[in-house]
Amino acid sequence: MLSFRNLGVVAALVLAVLLVFSSYPAGAQSTVTCFVDGQELICDPAPFILNGRTMVPLRAVGEQLGMDVQWLPDVRVAWIITGEKGPGIILPPLPERDSLASPLIFVDDVQVPSDVNPVIVNNRIMIPIRVVTEYLGMNVTWDGDARQVHITRIQPPAEVPEEPAEDEEPSEPESPAHQYLGIPIMGQSQAGPADMARVAFEAVASRIDPGITESDSARYISRARNSVESRYHEVTTLEVVNLTSVLNRSTAELRQLSSAERDQILEFVACTYYKLARLYLEIGQKYGIRGDIAFFQAAHETGWWRFGGLVIPEQNNYCGLGATGRAAAADEPLRGANPSRVWFVEGKHGAFFDTPATGIEAQIQHLFAYATTRDLPPGVDLLSPRFSLVTRGIAPNWEDLGGKWAVPGYPRGAPYYYENMPDPFAAAFADGRTYGQTILAYYFRTGCR
Repeated sequence: MLSFRNLGVVAALVLAVLLVFSSYPAGAQSTVTCFVDGQELICDPAPFILNGRTMVPLRAVGEQLGMDVQWLPDVRVAWIITGEKGPGIILPPLPERDSLASPLIFVDDVQVPSDVNPVIVNNRIMIPIRVVTEYLGMNVTWDGDARQVHITRIQPPAEVPEEPAEDEEPSEPESPAHQYLGIPIMGQSQAGPADMARVAFEAVASRIDPGITESDSARYISRARNSVESRYHEVTTLEVVNLTSVLNRSTAELRQLSSAERDQILEFVACTYYKLARLYLEIGQKYGIRGDIAFFQAAHETGWWRFGGLVIPEQNNYCGLGATGRAAAADEPLRGANPSRVWFVEGKHGAFFDTPATGIEAQIQHLFAYATTRDLPPGVDLLSPRFSLVTRGIAPNWEDLGGKWAVPGYPRGAPYYYENMPDPFAAAFADGRTYGQTILAYYFRTGCR
């Protein structure tokens, strides 16, 4: 079985079987045009028909849809990384193959079957667009007269309750489907830093002190607010690193602490969450972005700042920007982002930012790209190295991020197995388990709407 542990053997095999096409493969028909939500997909080489399937360049598709893409030549794998499974996604062991001539397609850690193999044209990997886009939960239609492929993202419809018959009394459904709330990404924050910090604190505090109560949590947050507001300084990288270290201590180690030591740790955790919450509100206000909800997106992506994937807390990267599952070479394009504030490090995963504030602002800018077509506020540095890759304005509401920022936007595998359902996204949406709904569920714990 092929794996990343035997790349030396794989490399030798590749030399023997590598096929590089300099023209369209046999059986390919004349070129076609592709559109994503009405916007033409700029491709080089141009799409063409091969054995009844529209073939497009992997990188063009991935970047147009706002995803990270990889071509792994050593193992001949076309890899689309959606971000749904967090920054720690890795390629699973590859299936046994008699030959490496035919590339494989993976979306995150799942192989996508195709009845037409990917091919290489002019050193570009060409993939069947329908296989990938339909796997990601999109509609694909073919206009034979115009020779055009139209791809549209599926939006979950708002649930409309049925009207009861005149002689029937309305009754509550046993398990009502979730409504599409349409809460905008842009707007004025509703939650304050104390409520935001309280929700984060309550998500982790019981592990540090199993006997902690709601009144204890309120007391720690009150102390944090008084401490931070009386001598405020912006949260530092060291504080976030220490927060991660505390949250990842073993249960055995925590049980050995004295009451005074646990109290000191809990006060530090509350203060650090409060500083992070305050920073999200300040930066979000500058861009007109809901910083209160963006805070919970970061909490979802990092596991309440536990991290644990390939991105580490020292990177100040709280939403996995630039993390593709493959280590950086340090020459990744910044696409206009300020190189003194954002960079890549060889052998590391994802972008590095000079301070927590810079990493938060990069996340806010990336949300801005999804939420609106407006220009960034005047005078700000571009900090998101993937800002220009987003199709602007495709996700004005938080629930729209599922299938866009995070693809496919719902949990896969146990215990839900949505991928086995006829309409996976709709099923997950009805259960309230899509990417955007998860973020909002955390936010609603503040008591705000």
